[in-house]
Amino acid sequence: MTHPTVGHRAGLPDDPRAAVREPAPDCPVEIALAVLHGRWTTLVVRELLRGDRSYSELAEALPRLSDKVLSDRLAQLVGAGVAERERRPGWPPRVRYALTPRGRRLGPVLQALWDWGSL
Repeated sequence: MTHPTVGHRAGLPDDPRAAVREPAPDCPVEIALAVLHGRWTTLVVRELLRGDRSYSELAEALPRLSDKVLSDRLAQLVGAGVAERERRPGWPPRVRYALTPRGRRLGPVLQALWDWGSL
């Protein structure tokens, strides 16, 4: 059996969707970049890779991040199916954020970006 990368240049996917001439919304790379879009997004994901967090724990871990941007980034990640928001009963209401299984798969992606950027 031939290895799937034989006959393809290194780093290029063997997928018909890769043979496009302009960005397409169903392109996996464009989807990944859209999820990570926005300043602070990768740092919020990093914190959630360490475990589920409350809003205040995230704000404490990233003290220079404004409340508005933190709220926006969390909504973006929840909307993309990368994070989930769990509201727990009680007063005051308690909300926890955690990565979904899909979101946890961003760990190696962020590591690869870090490694590439460190060259």
